[in-house]
Amino acid sequence: MVCNPMTTVSKQLLLQQWQTLHNSHENYEHYALIIKLVATTITLLTFTFAITMLVSLTLLAVLWLQEGIWKTFQCRTANAIMVIEDKLVLNEAEQTSESMQPYLMYKQWQMNRPTSKVLISEYVSNSLKPTVLYPYIPLMLVVVIASQFS
Repeated sequence: MVCNPMTTVSKQLLLQQWQTLHNSHENYEHYALIIKLVATTITLLTFTFAITMLVSLTLLAVLWLQEGIWKTFQCRTANAIMVIEDKLVLNEAEQTSESMQPYLMYKQWQMNRPTSKVLISEYVSNSLKPTVLYPYIPLMLVVVIASQFS
């Protein structure tokens, strides 16, 4: 039996690298949640220690930007995963194999990716969803409203 250049060993190493990067990609969601929790804590500390509105809003804006940076790292990790998926060069039988399907997830998304205009529209739309707005906009509103009463 003649093996192709992509031996079992090299394919296994790529699959291990894929799994490691995928786990990192998923961990960025955990970091984003931690940033949101820190933003909530800062807002609570604003009232406890009478921090000014400008300082509070600045800190919240910085954390919001930090979450955006984490999401950028997450995107770069997804790009690295797609490079690995390209290197896997799975044959047709492997592409339809249920055990190999997870290793094509990012490449399949990229192949079905919409145009830049549609993506920008999607980003704006997603930015207005409660899971992204929360906690930054509500916390900023709380700080502004509370500053009016102090």
